[in-house]
Amino acid sequence: MGVIQSLRNYFHQSSLAFMRTVPAEMLEFDQRAKYMCKFGCKNYNRKYSCPPESLTVLDRIQKHKYRWAILFATTYKVDNGYSRYKIKALNQHKEYEIQRICNQIGNILNSNDMSQLLLSGGPCRQCRECSLTCNEVCKKPESKQVSMEAVCIDCQKTMHRAGFDFQMPNNGSINRCGCILTNEDELSGIYFNNVESLQRLIHPSKEQALEMCSRLLIEYPQMYDTVQLISLAKICKEDSPCETCKHYGTNFSCPPYSEKIDIGLWSLGVLWKWKKNDKKKYRYNMALRTIHRAFFSLGYYFALSLRDCYCEECKPCNYLRSEKPICNSRQLLSPSMQSQGISPGQFGQGKLGLELI
Repeated sequence: MGVIQSLRNYFHQSSLAFMRTVPAEMLEFDQRAKYMCKFGCKNYNRKYSCPPESLTVLDRIQKHKYRWAILFATTYKVDNGYSRYKIKALNQHKEYEIQRICNQIGNILNSNDMSQLLLSGGPCRQCRECSLTCNEVCKKPESKQVSMEAVCIDCQKTMHRAGFDFQMPNNGSINRCGCILTNEDELSGIYFNNVESLQRLIHPSKEQALEMCSRLLIEYPQMYDTVQLISLAKICKEDSPCETCKHYGTNFSCPPYSEKIDIGLWSLGVLWKWKKNDKKKYRYNMALRTIHRAFFSLGYYFALSLRDCYCEECKPCNYLRSEKPICNSRQLLSPSMQSQGISPGQFGQGKLGLELI
């Protein structure tokens, strides 16, 4: 039996909904993905399959110049009556499933002496706890799975170009995808499709962003004084003053953890001014999270929050508590504007925030 027939048989026996080979140049890379990992994911610098360790695999991809990418995906409808705990469990189950599928497809190619590089969905789950947390070498280097996002692949745009839409966030369905990079021309014609994707890629517009700014002011008058859309090209940047600050090296929002990011990767920003008050539900960090969730829900998947000075959510911050620390408030984890050489004073008085969209 030939390799194409073996893959076809496997596809129809598995839970896969889609499999297609596309030219490798159709993969959409976006450097903003590594910032999404750093500011929000508990696995950053705690798994060999995640940034910054995984960026060595990105270097390998760029140097090897693979010709083909085999993309495959599953899709699953989520019932409206499911609790958030069941949805969380389903998400984890679908991550395990796509990683198992990735391994099985890799085994089919290996049995036909075809070289490839596997990229799966979600963090590697080969070990209960990654040995990187103990500064030990990887225990299973041959089966380690690096995710597509961990090498800066924009899964939504890539899968859309291949013909199987992804949408983030999506509460009505769960899609998972994987990718195999190869130079085997025999695999270039693969195109199997069981069902259509239950999701549709969102293309947010500037008009929608402006409308969201207005809506936030109306819905949260106790939280915001102003919310406005600005061009990031007009922001004045200078040298960071953080090295002389007492919070330097003691807070996730400050250097060296919050090192300089390439703000030029974004074009627009949402500048907002917090309405100072003593109510916990209207506090600054709640305002920051509300802004981020609002624009993420519009389809700005790589939205990144910049806060005004260091984060005070946890006292003290646990940045210094271990060699591989985890922020206890990852939904609020964000670099300060000052760490990026942006002085909030250029925008006026008060406590502000800037959402990169």
